[in-house]
Amino acid sequence: MFFNLKNLFIHIFILLFTFSSVNSEIIEKIEISGNNRISDQTILMLSNISENDKIENIDLNDVIKDLYKTNFFKNISTSFVGDSLLINVEENPIINNIEYRGIKAKKYINKFKDNTLLKPRSPYTDYLLEKDKNIMLTLLKDNGFYFPKIEVFINELGTDIYDIIYEIDLGSKAKIEKISFNGNKIFKDSKLKRIIISEEHKPWKFISGKKYLNENLLELDKRLLKNYYLNNGYYKAKINTSFAKLIEDNNFEIIYNIEANQKFYLDNLELKLPEDFDKENYKSIYKLFNNLKGKPYSFQRIEKILNLIDKISTNEQFISTKSSVIENII
Repeated sequence: MFFNLKNLFIHIFILLFTFSSVNSEIIEKIEISGNNRISDQTILMLSNISENDKIENIDLNDVIKDLYKTNFFKNISTSFVGDSLLINVEENPIINNIEYRGIKAKKYINKFKDNTLLKPRSPYTDYLLEKDKNIMLTLLKDNGFYFPKIEVFINELGTDIYDIIYEIDLGSKAKIEKISFNGNKIFKDSKLKRIIISEEHKPWKFISGKKYLNENLLELDKRLLKNYYLNNGYYKAKINTSFAKLIEDNNFEIIYNIEANQKFYLDNLELKLPEDFDKENYKSIYKLFNNLKGKPYSFQRIEKILNLIDKISTNEQFISTKSSVIENII
């Protein structure tokens, strides 16, 4: 019996010792290869590892991801050889200069420089180049150039040093020839045109960006139309997707599809106050409620009521409040 217990004790001790020994393994050495411009110290900093880190705490996939995020490297491989970590990298080229041809207006060039990702002395990648090209095309469209063309040329100056040349053909600006409103719109086109920002291009009108096709302006127009209908009682109004139809050459018709739906009116308005609030302080609110009964719904009216309630609460109850509203359709 004593012999068996002794063997059992020794067996457990060896298992525990072995487990502890494995857990205590650390990186004794980190060897980096393939780097020319980027120092070993920089790579170590970017990889978030260092010598004497526990091996069990190192996820090589995370190391690779962290290094790829920097855009400095085209290829990365890692491996453990005993207690040494080997990191092999292939560096991306570096950009020397970026040139924009075919466009003279500095305002567009400055927009490109401010919004694109590739910069002089930054790493070059095909992915970022394609992304920058799309950013530039979007910026040009936002300024009325709806059919621009951009060609990219890479000039290799030496070992992994590039110049980037953008050849840009702006084309003609896309003019808004006509603005139309379809559907159950209730209001006349002339009234709705005064609500939106976009304008029809007319030779006698002062030239501005409002007369050229711009997707951002179209989205703003939709929001303005929606708010206008809400403020005139059309609680369930829908401004469906606007779209541009090419009429001829670079002239477009902008079409807004509108469904005003049913008109809503204010019925009973109730004010629910905390029990310790004095209702006498809010007599003006109750009077306003009576005056508004039967009037068309307007979210601007509701917003003004909420602001007035908060103002009274601050001045009369000496408490800063933030009122909210619950709307029910009956």
